Amino acid sequence: MAANNCFPKPVNTGAGPTGIPPGHTPVSGCSTNPAAGAVLHDCLYTGQLTINNDNVTIRYSQFNDRIIINGSNFLVEDSQIGTNVCNSSVDGALVPGNYTARRLLIKNVGDGPRISGSNILVEDSFISVCSSPGDHADGVQGYGGKQNVAIRHNTIDVRPAHPDVTGAIFIADNSQSGDYSNNLLIGGGYSLRIHDDATPDIGPWRVLGNRIVNNAWISGAADDVKTDCGAATMTWGDNRLVTIDSNYNILSTLGLVGC
Repeated sequence: MAANNCFPKPVNTGAGPTGIPPGHTPVSGCSTNPAAGAVLHDCLYTGQLTINNDNVTIRYSQFNDRIIINGSNFLVEDSQIGTNVCNSSVDGALVPGNYTARRLLIKNVGDGPRISGSNILVEDSFISVCSSPGDHADGVQGYGGKQNVAIRHNTIDVRPAHPDVTGAIFIADNSQSGDYSNNLLIGGGYSLRIHDDATPDIGPWRVLGNRIVNNAWISGAADDVKTDCGAATMTWGDNRLVTIDSNYNILSTLGLVGC
């Protein structure tokens, strides 16, 4: 179950406990091709970073562009992806899979984390996207996602990308499974869309305890733009509409969102 007020909240231009903690100042000079098992911290990456080796860890760092993971078991914590200026060409802050992301501040990118592989965990993070005309921005996009995927306990606000936005969580395009639970979701054509393209459905899908901000999606018939799920392997429950204040505190909890 989701606790109504336990999601990350913004403080000024940051987002509560997410991003680079006080006392850390990222600087350039870190390896742009970290060795297997490397543990890096306080790094500044101004361009796209590619992780080619296994078991790399990066903390307390600033990434101005996307991170591409070709190795396995990549861990990034307490860091920021994106700058104070919109760069909608960052089409996936983390791609394609084999990564764990905790307490990240992701902002001013075209798409947040991309679910295009297996072994993905994003938790306790704040994600906000931007767009250019004609874009289909998403907070989290599932595109060919596979197994062992969890997006949980995040605040995802895609209102800055309107009207060129698809969803806060938009999972389709041959995605197979995932746990999408205990998130605060704001804006989009769909705030929450889960779709398994396979016949028969693959799964498992677990969608529990999400809070969807009422009337934050693009105008239209509410039943059409909030959610869409029909996978036979779905476990769905306690997903509710809410209202919030400007600091992302939940003010009221409304009705259940059906599957």
